[in-house]
Amino acid sequence: MKLSLVIIALNEEETIGRCIGSVPFAGEIIVVDSRSTDSTAAVAQSCGAKVLVHEFQSFSTQKQWAIEQASGDWVLTLDADEFLNDELAGEISSIVNSETVQSGFRLPFRILYMGRLMRFGPWSGERHLRLFRNGQASFPDSGVHEGLKLLEGTEGVLKNGYVIHESYSSLSDQMRKMLQYSTLWAGEEFGKGRRSGSFRIVFRPAWRFISAYLLRGGFLEGLPGLAASIISAYYV
Repeated sequence: MKLSLVIIALNEEETIGRCIGSVPFAGEIIVVDSRSTDSTAAVAQSCGAKVLVHEFQSFSTQKQWAIEQASGDWVLTLDADEFLNDELAGEISSIVNSETVQSGFRLPFRILYMGRLMRFGPWSGERHLRLFRNGQASFPDSGVHEGLKLLEGTEGVLKNGYVIHESYSSLSDQMRKMLQYSTLWAGEEFGKGRRSGSFRIVFRPAWRFISAYLLRGGFLEGLPGLAASIISAYYV
């Protein structure tokens, strides 16, 4: 069966090649570009991708449009700053050529943060639905926190290997992105008539830090674990 790798991108010339290269068995590679001003499109095309330009409105609508362009039996959707390790790539290759009854699969994630591949802390245990039969999943229009949802069937969980996500190039980059996403989220919540009280503003960050640093083992990751736990405590 054919697997379509689908990626959305904007100015990702430094990471797009690595992302595509981690899925060498993809029968189709689609990159939806939001008018990059660097060489993202050229790099993607050199890796065998079909590059489509589409105006960006929101993450969920962009990803939905992107997966609708796929023609494979299975679809794997990744961000340009994500890539598969060899173990997960092997398992996905086996899945798409098997007689599995599942309509989709959640993939385990690891964050590459401050040069460290994080196993513990605020992102420990992350699994996201990214692999699915074509036409059996969609991205609801949810604004900032886009999430793939199955339309029918059941989902499984892959356990061998993981997706490596190099989300932040530096602490300042993390702060910038979190401020951007938090501002968008706050606007969405305000538009829905929801308000945050003083109790939530004061105590929620404290609880999130305790959860990430102590309960989820962030302290085991040294300085990166401490930094991630502190900054993530103030994120939505």
